[in-house]
Amino acid sequence: MPMTRFTCYRCVHCCFFTEERESPILLWHEVLYLGKLGELLKIGLNFKNLGQGFYRFAISGFCPFYDVASRACRIHREKPLSCSMFPLLVDLASLELSTSLLCPWVYENRRNLLEDPGEDLEEVFQSEFKALREVVKWVYTVSKETSKLAIYFTSYFKNVASDVIREISEKYRVIKITESSVVDGFYYVLLEGEVDLDHLERLLKRDEITWYKLEKVPPIT
Repeated sequence: MPMTRFTCYRCVHCCFFTEERESPILLWHEVLYLGKLGELLKIGLNFKNLGQGFYRFAISGFCPFYDVASRACRIHREKPLSCSMFPLLVDLASLELSTSLLCPWVYENRRNLLEDPGEDLEEVFQSEFKALREVVKWVYTVSKETSKLAIYFTSYFKNVASDVIREISEKYRVIKITESSVVDGFYYVLLEGEVDLDHLERLLKRDEITWYKLEKVPPIT
């Protein structure tokens, strides 16, 4: 009998960390966004560079973006991919896939997961596999050598923000767009390749945009 799809029990196990080694591994572009988000929210965040574009989000206790009262992630829509794919775990060197027994659903269904090698795990963990594919894309298909630029800006006019992002997308190669779900009107756009900084400055210097920053991404090593 086919296993049912994975169900999140909204426990605390995936968002509470007793040891640093349990903390999520982030991709470089996620650190850029979360770092700026932390500044805007006045939350101190600790990232440790592991090399090759990977960082550990060093957390002691509950994740700073976890709402204990509602047992929910405050940044669920834009949370890191390692969080989105949990309880799936992947060794990026060997691409070996496993599941975490810290997850109560996995623990309850461990017998079926182990005893039915023919089970299509992608059907069981549909949204988690989607996040996993996104991780693989960033690791293996996004160049680490090509120059990149991060754009952060705030606008309370959604139509203005959409127009700015559209104009940027028409002229440059956009590889990531994020609209914050916790900071009203905050946007993050990541570009790859050569850019015209003067053009971007002119585009962003308008009354409807209350704040912006252009930040060259350091080499990914």
